[in-house]
Amino acid sequence: MATCMQCSKLRQTLSEAMTWLIVITVWLTVLTCTGESQQPRAIVAQDGSGDFTTITAAIFASPNHSVEPYYIKIKNGTYHEYVQIEKWKTNIFLIGEGTENTIITGNKSFGGDGIRTLYTATDTLYTRAGKQFYRDCEVLGTIDFICGDATAVFQNSIIEVRAPIPGQFNTITAQKREDEQGEATGIVLQNCTIKTTPELEKMGKNVTTYLGRPWGNYSRTVVMQSDIDLLINPNGWIEFTNETLIRPYYMEYMNRGEGANTIGRVKWAIVTNDPKIASNFTVRNFINGDKWIPFTIPYYLDLA
Repeated sequence: MATCMQCSKLRQTLSEAMTWLIVITVWLTVLTCTGESQQPRAIVAQDGSGDFTTITAAIFASPNHSVEPYYIKIKNGTYHEYVQIEKWKTNIFLIGEGTENTIITGNKSFGGDGIRTLYTATDTLYTRAGKQFYRDCEVLGTIDFICGDATAVFQNSIIEVRAPIPGQFNTITAQKREDEQGEATGIVLQNCTIKTTPELEKMGKNVTTYLGRPWGNYSRTVVMQSDIDLLINPNGWIEFTNETLIRPYYMEYMNRGEGANTIGRVKWAIVTNDPKIASNFTVRNFINGDKWIPFTIPYYLDLA
């Protein structure tokens, strides 16, 4: 399974269970490596000028088990939807029109709507499974807002931490690897910008923010070559309450900015300056992106 997303805004209230190939991009059409433009197979427009008015309808109408890329263009608008792409909807590309123009949002809550936590506002982006690549995206949230058990790389994306409810701290990631002998899953943030929203910035040190916490016994998260502008708690990472860690792998490599000071990090996390170690988590080596990410998507395979 493979998922690729580029250039759209994912707000805190979005919950996604995407399991195959997806792309969101600022371009109106996708250029092939030969310079030819790839026209969308379906267009989503809220004003009725396209084939569908909702993303969900366009995905539902797409072919099952497609072996060819199926491009869906999503025109400007704020789409109040809970986008779920089933595993038989393969090779789907969602083409947006920029992080400020194509926005997917929702407002479900745990308990009040009678749904489980992973489908709620707590988790903005649920990277459920498979190999996933996110480029030039903007993801906003408060607690565990990038989570799941996929093998996922976020590259050149903006990770923006919002103001939480009173008394709550922020955690950016919650990776859920449970099987040490299974697939080598994990979340990697490479050359991303981690920052606060203006609202949270005004609150200053009244809110504690962590890079993440291990949701699974063998959870893995790597933050490398990224700008960390916000004030991260000196511990860097935090455990789930009343849960014992078995063998988490949490690493930082050559980050920059106010929050990149690693003095005081928890003992179970790793800080390295060794490019050989960090190279294990690149697009080339971690998700084998050179084998499946289209040439039309701008990305780099190795360390920046």
